[in-house]
Amino acid sequence: MRLKKFKERDNKRIGIILFTIVCVMLVSGVILYRTFAIFEVKINQNVINGEVQSMGDLEFAFYKDNEIVKEVPKKDEGYSLDTSSSYCVDLLNDEQVSNVNWDYENWEVRVKNISTTKTKCYLHFKQIYVEKELNGAIPDLGNGRLVPVTISETDGPDLYTGDKGGNVYKADITDKWYSYTDKQWANAVILKDGVVDNYSPGETIPEENIESYFVWIPRYSYKLQDNEETFNSYSTAEDKGQQANVQSFYEAIKGNKGESNAFEIEFGSKDKGISTTLLSKGDSIVHPAFEAFDSNGFWVGKFETGYNQNNDGSVMPPNANSWNTAGAQHNETNSTKVIIKPNVYSWRGIQVANAFYTSYHYQRDLESHMMKNTEWGAVAYLTQSKYGRCEEKDGGTTCDEVRINNSQSFITGMSATYAPTCGYTNLRETCNIYETLNSLYIDGGNSYNYYNKESKVASTTGNYTGVYDMAGGALEYVMGVMLDKDGKLSSGRNDKYNSNFVGTLTNPEDGEVLSKTTWTTSDGGIEWPNKRYYDTYNYSDTDQNFNKGLFGDGTKEFGPFYQLKYNGTLRRVGGWNADAAFFVAWGLPWFIRGGDFTYGTDAGIAAFNRKHGDMDNSSGFRIVLTP
Repeated sequence: MRLKKFKERDNKRIGIILFTIVCVMLVSGVILYRTFAIFEVKINQNVINGEVQSMGDLEFAFYKDNEIVKEVPKKDEGYSLDTSSSYCVDLLNDEQVSNVNWDYENWEVRVKNISTTKTKCYLHFKQIYVEKELNGAIPDLGNGRLVPVTISETDGPDLYTGDKGGNVYKADITDKWYSYTDKQWANAVILKDGVVDNYSPGETIPEENIESYFVWIPRYSYKLQDNEETFNSYSTAEDKGQQANVQSFYEAIKGNKGESNAFEIEFGSKDKGISTTLLSKGDSIVHPAFEAFDSNGFWVGKFETGYNQNNDGSVMPPNANSWNTAGAQHNETNSTKVIIKPNVYSWRGIQVANAFYTSYHYQRDLESHMMKNTEWGAVAYLTQSKYGRCEEKDGGTTCDEVRINNSQSFITGMSATYAPTCGYTNLRETCNIYETLNSLYIDGGNSYNYYNKESKVASTTGNYTGVYDMAGGALEYVMGVMLDKDGKLSSGRNDKYNSNFVGTLTNPEDGEVLSKTTWTTSDGGIEWPNKRYYDTYNYSDTDQNFNKGLFGDGTKEFGPFYQLKYNGTLRRVGGWNADAAFFVAWGLPWFIRGGDFTYGTDAGIAAFNRKHGDMDNSSGFRIVLTP
């Protein structure tokens, strides 16, 4: 190949050259000429005082499955550049001079550091692994920004000394690195140093270079549940002062649907998925979480978002006691502090708007944003299916509930040693005992550390590939908000308790008694983002209006609903695993999900409650990427 023309695009230290190349190859004795559309070549060492120096000759050789070919594989053929075996050679000195990368979005080569004449680059393409069950909704690695990984079930880092798992390895994407059929969800990480080519397939990625973990949720359609006639039905249990009676009532509720019903799910890309506007029993619809971004899926934070308490950019605590739970409470917009890892403290004490824009600016090129209520629902429904915690056997279905993270210190990835048997009491008692340990990388007396293999019961898959902290841990704000009576966005309750978004305040007087008739608009705060980043709900004056929920968000479809009193406290729960069920209402317009460490059996992937949107030391958030 010879350079035909080039044009300087950038006179900064890194020069960017656009050029058209003519390929000359000898294949079976025939000389083939082919012109390739614009390639982009980055030259790090060939710019002096803004002037691009002579580049000399640059040749390319293309290989597909180790066989030489005359052109680059087409974008839709399922091939990926094997960077471990692709390189450039100085032909005059016969030595390697540069590695190459591939721009998957534009389907173009990226060659760096060419400073010699007569250079030849060898590009090896391999067919990537594609699970047929996903029907095209395969993991999108975001132009190489996300590093595909596998997580060991049998060995873990030296940070933990028990029977461990959790070591991370770079995946070979040409091999079977995920399988939703086998409940092995695709995982990827974002590296602290951002250098994705430092690791070869199969090589360990050290925890100190992992900034964030993510799990792929493929686009799917699901069959509607037959719950509409029970959206507003209730059964009650009076407080008899006898724990056994209340526990038996909980067990009866849990057996209603959560332990026996699985969502019927069919994966499919946006070109192949099922969709319908007929919303009745037996219909299938594309889950709404995928339609807002017209995506083939999204990456969800594997853990609740943590706060990096270091000031030097490192992403690991110097020791198990150097960070603390209070140090993760900050009401600020600061994406540089984001870490999504096991064994860190959840970021809490933050208003919703600050949490949103922290998420929004975290990875703009990957369309990062704070998790929506429907996106929580998408993870919950996939969990409550044969691809998650449900098994089909002996002519029936059995679904295991995701175990609660019972860490009082809000340590991510933790799991209770046994499932609680009673609901929210705000007391530490035998039926709902939470963990008081405040050190990282250590098992508590009533909890498992993430690196302890027993912690996998707190995963959405029951293994290390799933999502953690979906039950318990911190309460999680999601972008799901109630409108006021005039159809305008609500900010919160008053000037003290609000989301920091500009919007309606439902009770401007700072009193204990909320007024349903006094409304005002906050005079400060942050403007709302594009509407695709949040779900809205019609005005409600009661927290029992479950019929105002959205399909796919994990509210009304988790009915029927029940209420009971335990130790004088009124609790309302849904029919799926007896998880908490309080709908957004005036004064409390923001959804929170999952429950916290005190919730007991009320915590779970089906749990939802309502809050002001204000900074709260028990409430955090989760980040989603939609490349």
